[in-house]
Amino acid sequence: MKLLVFSDSHNKTRQMAEITKQHKHNADHMLFLGDNTEDCELVAAEFAGLVHIVAGNCDVWSDYPSELILELGGKRIWMQHGHKYNVKYGYDKIIDGAAKIKADICLFGHTHNPIIFQKNGTLFLNPGSISEPRGNRGKSYAMIEIINGDILAKIIDA
Repeated sequence: MKLLVFSDSHNKTRQMAEITKQHKHNADHMLFLGDNTEDCELVAAEFAGLVHIVAGNCDVWSDYPSELILELGGKRIWMQHGHKYNVKYGYDKIIDGAAKIKADICLFGHTHNPIIFQKNGTLFLNPGSISEPRGNRGKSYAMIEIINGDILAKIIDA
C-alpha cells in the first residue's frame, strides 16, 4: 500500500497537481494535512485512489475534520495539521496524543519543515510544505509504503 502525503499548499496548486498526476496510478491513497483544503479538492480529480483531508489553522471555513484516524495496510494512522498540538514549539504534545490513541503513524504539517522520526514505536512524519517551505529545505511531500507490516517512509523534494 502506498500513501502520497501533502501539507500546507496555501493556494498554490501547480506543483501539487503535477506530483498528483505523476503518482496517479502508483499510490493507493492521497492524504492532505491541511492549510487550504480546497487545493486538495482541486487536484484530487487527477488522482485515481482515495483522498483523505484534514483542516488546518488556515481552513477556518472548511467542513473537513481537524483530525482523522485511518486504518490502512494494517496500520493505525493519525492525521492532523499539528497546530492544536503546538508542533512549532516541540513534539511532546503530539507524541503523547499518538500514544493515547495507539497510532502506528502520526502525520502532521503546520511547521512547513519536513521531519521523520520514531518515538515509542510510532513513526512521526511531517512532509513539509508543497508550496511555501521554511528552513534549509525546498518544497517537499512524502511517500509512505506499508509492505507486510513494515512502514517505509521518505520525504521527497518537489
